[in-house]
Amino acid sequence: MLDLVKCEFWKLKRKKFVLFVIFSALLFPIPFTALVLKGNVGDLNAFDGLYDLLICMAVPVMLPCILGIIGAMLFYMERDNATLKNLIAIPVSAWEIATAKIIVLYFISFLFTCITLFSAIIGGIIAGSDLGNIWNKLITAIITAILYATGTLPIIIAIVKFNRSYIFAVILTFFYTMFGFSLAFTGQFTSDNQVMKVLTSILPTPVIYRWQASRMIEQGTTAFENWQPYFLKLGIVVFTVFILGGISYFAIIKIYKKQEGQV
Repeated sequence: MLDLVKCEFWKLKRKKFVLFVIFSALLFPIPFTALVLKGNVGDLNAFDGLYDLLICMAVPVMLPCILGIIGAMLFYMERDNATLKNLIAIPVSAWEIATAKIIVLYFISFLFTCITLFSAIIGGIIAGSDLGNIWNKLITAIITAILYATGTLPIIIAIVKFNRSYIFAVILTFFYTMFGFSLAFTGQFTSDNQVMKVLTSILPTPVIYRWQASRMIEQGTTAFENWQPYFLKLGIVVFTVFILGGISYFAIIKIYKKQEGQV
């Protein structure tokens, strides 16, 4: 399995998009740093405020899009280069190939959130802020990476199933990301709507955001009291996201095996 994962990384190395991932993780904090320098983060210090903005606003928008596009690259490579038949002849099973690709997605997610943390540290230094609780923020970044990578697996099902063009994958990923992000932000204000209540309790991005918001909003404030019924504990979030992710993983394996049989 480790050799397969290495092979997937070598194939991605030829793609310029991976460099864009790193660049975007470094570039995205710039406007948020400007907000922090203007003092628009309440009573939080600059580092805490910048980190919370990036994790709760930048990551939910950027990371699922990036993972969806990279997922399309990984699962379409064998089709585009007609190499799946060669892999099967080695032999390598379809579930091993698909699992290796998914592991790469988790690594990319981890890389993105860690670079985001590094960017927040740089912004905090520029603002002259105290860089306390870095280890706690690193743990949060790792948990966030795992949750969003798992939460992106449902869109990978569609990408693998339809097996269309990259443009189709990008449009599908963008819609999935924006839909989830919109639900995450509007869910608290429409909590009496039963449909919205169900969607914000089962879809990955709103569920993850309900945990993130509980960490970002300062306790004891009016905002915290208003949002508190909307918050979710990490255990519930992990359980919900991993149930959906597990179902998605087995669905991806099944679809990929079916495509293997058609080669």
